[in-house]
Amino acid sequence: MYRSRNRGRANGSEGIKGPNSALTQFLQEEGISAELIRQRWLENQVTGETDISTKESSSSVDVKTLDKSIKEEEEEEDRNSVNLESESSDDEGSSSRRRKFKTIDSDEEEYVEDSGTEVSITNNIQRKSSRLNPDHPSAKKKTKEILQSRKRKRNRAADLLNRKTVRLPRLQSLCIHKISENIKRLQSEDSGTTRGDLSSTIYSKLRKVLGGISTNNLENLSKALSKNRALDDNTLQLFLKTELTSLTFHDCSKLSFEGYKSLAIFSPHLKELSLQMCGQLNNESLLYIAEKLPHLVSLKLDGPFLINEATWEEFFGIMKGRLKEFHISNTHRFNDSSLSCLLRNCGSSLESLGLSRLDCVFNYSLIPQYLNNPAFHTISIQYPYNEEDVNDEVVINILGQVGANIRTLTLDGCQGLTDSMLINGMSAFLSDNKNLENISLSELDQITSDGLIYFLSQTPMPNLKSCSFAKCLNIGNPAVAELFANEAKDSLIYLNLNSMKELTSELFEIMFCPNLEHLDVSFVRCINDESVKIIGNQNPKLKIMDIFGDNLVTSNATIRDGLTVIGRQSDSI
Repeated sequence: MYRSRNRGRANGSEGIKGPNSALTQFLQEEGISAELIRQRWLENQVTGETDISTKESSSSVDVKTLDKSIKEEEEEEDRNSVNLESESSDDEGSSSRRRKFKTIDSDEEEYVEDSGTEVSITNNIQRKSSRLNPDHPSAKKKTKEILQSRKRKRNRAADLLNRKTVRLPRLQSLCIHKISENIKRLQSEDSGTTRGDLSSTIYSKLRKVLGGISTNNLENLSKALSKNRALDDNTLQLFLKTELTSLTFHDCSKLSFEGYKSLAIFSPHLKELSLQMCGQLNNESLLYIAEKLPHLVSLKLDGPFLINEATWEEFFGIMKGRLKEFHISNTHRFNDSSLSCLLRNCGSSLESLGLSRLDCVFNYSLIPQYLNNPAFHTISIQYPYNEEDVNDEVVINILGQVGANIRTLTLDGCQGLTDSMLINGMSAFLSDNKNLENISLSELDQITSDGLIYFLSQTPMPNLKSCSFAKCLNIGNPAVAELFANEAKDSLIYLNLNSMKELTSELFEIMFCPNLEHLDVSFVRCINDESVKIIGNQNPKLKIMDIFGDNLVTSNATIRDGLTVIGRQSDSI
């Protein structure tokens, strides 16, 4: 804390005059200035470097003379320190700092007045030389070790984030990885050929080297290409003229509208198609898909923002009576009229419906009016533009229509929902449902422990496999303890408790989920080394545990064999 140096002094020649303080006046009287200190420091550095070079070349450094000069300087500084203390006790800290600044490496070099003085000084000079000179062998060795350690840590962190737990991958995985790596090289070598010739070249090389690629492995290849951002119109040819009935592309950002048309023409057997990040899918391509894929019953699209309202209406007219699954996300051009057209034409045949981040859909109350298929099993409504658009009444009506046989219920980000939805909707219409497999209620900040306890106590879920209450900030120990007492604990495979700040470490002492494989307790502040040990021991099939943001988990945590802990601070780069 700042303390005035002029407190208690009378106004006079000793006081502050303009910008000059008592310390400044003292330094001026003693002839001490910042420039003088700087010059002396530079001289000492030059002298030190000269001594080092002389020692390395001829080993004729006069150590005793150097020791004597250093001691004289230290004695002179002691005298200055005594004078400074007599002038003002408040200047003691500044004098100490100045003394350290003037001394030659006084913070690192120690001198003793005995027979070992020369050896000590010589060793210190050598250490300083290796530290200052980056070309010194010891400095190079240390730098190399640091870089290798960083590389190992970076690779280990990358493996954890990629969920890599097997050290030796399968031969098929290695082949697919190698294919995806070399496709770009093959394209550059055959840049002068046409698309059809390039496709034939790729197939011939695959048959020659690997004997072709099976239909089952095409899905793995599509994942590898998407991960490397290598899926484009050329690599798409690998998936054409095949017997594929289901295809998922996780990154279609480089596919042109012509590529989508080729896919529709040359893969007529497709029944299920998922196109993520399909920003170049246009009106013509979507209609091609509807017309040229007569067996298509499932379509999932992410980011089709080029499709206009008229095309959606025509598309749903073509797909009338045969579209069973439709999921769409991240587009502002799918509006209430498009939703109404979907429900009017395909509502009676729909078995799965997913709507996520649709900025122009507001009338979600249309959904329960058209869903009348007894085989309907999946409803997913995520992140509506206005939270009041998806309220308790809308969800209660939907569950009243399809809740008896539903298998998947996802309401992530529907922040307008309260305990009324849990009590009057889920508890009322899901209590007799034995088929429920997936529940996701992430980011519902208005539901509380009381409402969730009532739902879990009234609804046995013997087949529940996935459950998420991530970022439900008002849910505490009693509600999650009720989940661990439910029949669902025996069938759970995935559980997400991310950011549930009300939980305590005592809760996990009663956690026994025999089939749980993946647990996310990131940003749960109570998780510590002991919690990790208990959770691992009490859940024998647990393979992955996310603990991002749990800073109480250290490198000393006991992790059983077979369990991968991801997000620990000590494992980060």
